Amino acid sequence: MSDPAGAVRRYLGSRKNIAGMTGALAGVGLHVAGVVGDVWPVVAVGLYGVGALVGPADPVPEPAAEPRLTDVLRGEADALLDRAAARDRELPVGALTLVRRIVRTVRLVLDRLDEVADREVDRIAAPERLARAAEIVRVDVPACLDTYLGRAPSTPAEHAARELRTQLELVVAGADGLAAQVPDVHAQRAEDLTREMRRRHEG
Repeated sequence: MSDPAGAVRRYLGSRKNIAGMTGALAGVGLHVAGVVGDVWPVVAVGLYGVGALVGPADPVPEPAAEPRLTDVLRGEADALLDRAAARDRELPVGALTLVRRIVRTVRLVLDRLDEVADREVDRIAAPERLARAAEIVRVDVPACLDTYLGRAPSTPAEHAARELRTQLELVVAGADGLAAQVPDVHAQRAEDLTREMRRRHEG
């Protein structure tokens, strides 16, 4: 919805308006100096129009940078953990610990994906690995929690608890496997340097 008052305020402070006002003041100055006579209002208006027309436009503000997907997923992972913690009393023993482990592992993966890998094979695989991390945070864990918390009252509690723990353990295994696939760039570089030092000094 447009804001006429805001548009007027923006124009009054704009470079074009300032240039126009400068031209109008020059017209008044010409009248005071005796260069123009009674037509000075017309001259002032004309000079204002010229100044506003040729005056520089205000710089267009740059659009806000989109947050990185890794940052978005960190926030969603933290929110997921907060949700599980808030309903800890409704969850079976050990479920929150498993969710916490999943979130910790996913955050590790996201931290590693923020670093540009040295090896081409890892750079090529990065989008797929990021998509897998997103699936864990946005699909897998919420589905486990929603299924358990939304179960029918007639469902045996022990059976539902066992199923939830099994599901979360499978997600833990998947997250651990993903973390094993995503290299720690800094550790990798340290290992490469060690091999280079051995080659140079032990060979």
